Amino acid sequence: MTDLLESLPSVAFLALWHGEVVRLETAGWIGCGLAAAVLLVLRLQRVPYNPILLGMNLHLLVVTPLIVGLFRLGQADLAGLLVDTAQTGVLVAILAVGIALTLFGPRGFIGIDGLPPATRRRYSLLLLALTAAAVPWSLAHADSTLVSIGVPLTVLFGCRRYLSARWHDKADGGGGGEALAMMAAPAGD
Repeated sequence: MTDLLESLPSVAFLALWHGEVVRLETAGWIGCGLAAAVLLVLRLQRVPYNPILLGMNLHLLVVTPLIVGLFRLGQADLAGLLVDTAQTGVLVAILAVGIALTLFGPRGFIGIDGLPPATRRRYSLLLLALTAAAVPWSLAHADSTLVSIGVPLTVLFGCRRYLSARWHDKADGGGGGEALAMMAAPAGD
C-alpha cells in the first residue's frame, strides 16, 4: 500500500500531462505538491521510503521549481534542456539517491531491512549499476516515453522485488518458490 501512495505524485503528473487536461507547468506543480505531501506523511509516520520512488519523488519536488525559476530568470535555453531531458532526469535523481543510500543509508539502495552488510552492499551496487546503465539508455530512446523511462523503471522495480524475494527465500530456508510468489504479489514494502 505504501508503494501505491509513493507512486501517486508520478501517476498524477503523468495522467495530467499526457491527458492534456492541464498545461505541463500545472501538472508539474501538482506533482511537486503531491511529492512534498507524500514525503512528509511517510516521514511523520516513520514509514521507510521505497528507494526508487524516493528518487522519483525528489525529482518531482525539485524539477518544476527549478525549470520555472530558470524560465523566470531568462534562462530559457537551460530550462528547455531540462524539460527535454526530464525523463532521463528521473533516472539521474534515482541514481543520486541510490549512491547516497548505498554510502550512508542503513538499508542501502536496496532498501531491505535485516540484510547482512555484504549482501546489502552487493544488492545495492547491482541496482546502482542498472540505474547507471539506464541513464544513457534513456537518452538514446528519448523519443519514446515508454522506452526511455518505462522500460528502465520496470527493470529497476522488478530487480529490487526479485532480490527482496530471493533474500526472504534464503532467510526462511525456502527453495525459491516464494521468490516467484512474492514477485507476483502486490508490492507492500
